[in-house]
Amino acid sequence: MKKPIDSQMHGIIDYAFAGIQLFGPPVLGLNTKMTKTYKVLAATFTAVNAITNTPVGITKSISMATHQKADAAFLATLSALTISRIVRNESKALAFHLAFLGIALVNYALTDYNGKK
Repeated sequence: MKKPIDSQMHGIIDYAFAGIQLFGPPVLGLNTKMTKTYKVLAATFTAVNAITNTPVGITKSISMATHQKADAAFLATLSALTISRIVRNESKALAFHLAFLGIALVNYALTDYNGKK
């Protein structure tokens, strides 16, 4: 089965995800630690996306295969963050986090990391 998200679309989605990570927590009034943590995640997400060899990458220094490994590490980090106090002790923070994690997992599962574009 061909996966529907190509490298260009994945890159665009990643930039959108970075915006959600950056602006979502403060707009929703989430706790300060959660907001700071998601700012760091947004910066990391943006940096990896910007150096990936895609039509929307800036320097094209890493391959999509390497980007996929970074995405897997990012998903593992998000999964681990689920049990942290900054997430689990506030219902709005937990809801935001689980929604973001779920969407990120779907993006990962539907991306064709081996395709060309």
